[in-house]
Parts: sequence; structure tokens; C-alpha cells
Amino acid sequence: MIPFEDPTSLSALFHLNSEPWLNDEAYQSAVGGQEFKQPEQVLAETALPAPSPGFLSELFRRRNSCRAYALETMPLSALADLLASAYGAVALDEVNNRMKFLRRSVPSAGGLFPLEVYAFLRRTEGLEDGLYHYNVLAHSLELITRGDLFPLMEPAFYTYPFILQANLVVCFAAVFRRTQKKYGPRGYRYILLEAGHCGQNFCLKAAELGLSTLCMGGFVDSRLNTILGLRPREEGVVYTVAAGYAAAK
Repeated sequence: MIPFEDPTSLSALFHLNSEPWLNDEAYQSAVGGQEFKQPEQVLAETALPAPSPGFLSELFRRRNSCRAYALETMPLSALADLLASAYGAVALDEVNNRMKFLRRSVPSAGGLFPLEVYAFLRRTEGLEDGLYHYNVLAHSLELITRGDLFPLMEPAFYTYPFILQANLVVCFAAVFRRTQKKYGPRGYRYILLEAGHCGQNFCLKAAELGLSTLCMGGFVDSRLNTILGLRPREEGVVYTVAAGYAAAK
């Protein structure tokens, strides 16, 4: 039994033992098989007005999953916008007339912001190819490893054939204890919710910029965390998104 006062072991056990499960039969049977629930008892049903048109609604329509990218160079300004939208700072608020609080582009349980953002980059204006860490406070990129590292990602991503020509793959990595020291085991849920907020912001901003994205959960944690140099029991990638210019259909 895991002691009640141990806030991290249960979620760490799940995280480290939930590598992707390849079930070809299930994949084949699930093609086109969306399911919808119908309540057993419906007392009344009301037709709703059509969604109002607007810029955000248009972004919802334009966002899609791209599985073939073109060999184009991405402007540095586009990369800056993507990172700032996903997890950047938006304001420095004053709390109780004394404490300064850095507000970010997404909500975070307890304002603890457990995620760190890493990016595999290539063909980006003004930057050499490599692995970078996003410094939120400075709104800057810190080069960790030089060179085109996309070939290293092949054994780490089941979706690798789809992102061969993408400009970047962004990895949202959680430092688990930042949230779990306050919220215990449930903090793991909050971390995943936060990563989802980041991913959606990233994808919608990409759609606004004319870029295409592919959200990816099918990665081998142990291999990807090793490439990033993360400490497995303390931190790990929870979400990844590729981005670039869609190849001609």
C-alpha cells in the first residue's frame, strides 16, 4: 500500500507505466467509429441557434491535424507567437496590495505552473537547428543541443512518419512536485489539464498564423525524456505538438 501522506508515488507509478499500447486490432476497428451517448431518459430536447460567426469560431474551423508538411522556413516571429500563446507571461498582477503574481496565457491550479516547454527546431529564421528550452521570464530561447535532432525522435514517436518535414515539435514537460506538493495525487490531473490548455492555445495560434499542427500523445516517454535530459521520477513530457506548413493536398 502507498501511504496516504505520500503525494506522488501513485501518479509516478502510473506515469512511468503508461507507455503507448499498440493494439492494431483496436486501431482498425476504431477508424470512423466515433461514439455519442444517448441518455436513457430525455424529457425534452431544444434545438440551439447556430454558433455565432467570429474570429475565434473561424480558428476552430481552420484547426486540423496535419500529417504531411512542406519544406518551408518559419519566421522567428511566428515561433515567438506560438510559445507566448501556449505558455507565455501576459501580466504581472498585484495580489492583496503586496505580492506580485506572474499571470500566464493559461490557467494553472494554485498558480503553480508546473510545465516547462522544450522545442525541437529546424528551418526557423534566425535560429540554428537544435533543441531549445523556452525561458518564460525573459521570453527567450535557450539552446540545449545543436543540430537537426528530428532523426533522434524517430524511435520516440509512433507518429514520426507524419512529422518528417515539420518545422518544430514542442514538448510540454511537467515538474510534478510543483503542483503535487500542494494538491497531492489529484495534482497529477491538474497537470494534464494544464497541458491541454497549452496545446489548444498553441494550435489556435498556429491556425491564425497559417500554420498546421499535429497533437501527439503517442510517444515513448523513456526515450523522449532521455533526449531532453529529464529526471524520470521528478519530471516528464506529458504532451507534444508538431507544427509547420501543410504540404499541398
